[in-house]
Amino acid sequence: MRAFIFSVWVHSGKTSVSTVDALETLAAKQFTVAEQGGRHVVSAAVQGKAFSYAMPEGQGTDDFLIMAHDSWRIVRIGGATGAQMTDAELEAYLQDATGQATNRTVASFAQYTR
Repeated sequence: MRAFIFSVWVHSGKTSVSTVDALETLAAKQFTVAEQGGRHVVSAAVQGKAFSYAMPEGQGTDDFLIMAHDSWRIVRIGGATGAQMTDAELEAYLQDATGQATNRTVASFAQYTR
């Protein structure tokens, strides 16, 4: 889950507000799903860029929606005061103990063109 949030965070400009906005777009089912090699691949336009995410084997659309919702909850109400994480809190959540961001890529973004 943290790697997924990291990918969305990087894509959306590394702010808490833009990360929540991107997660809400995904959670609003504004995406398509295709099967590739036995896996479901989610594709969407998020903040003007193409987003694709290959679901782990055996997972589908419902699992993606649950992950988007859980990610939204972490960022939106996971701050120290029970409110939305600040930019600093979100960055700290996404960094490991040595200050390195996660290196597990689970989503990719490309410039979206119409």
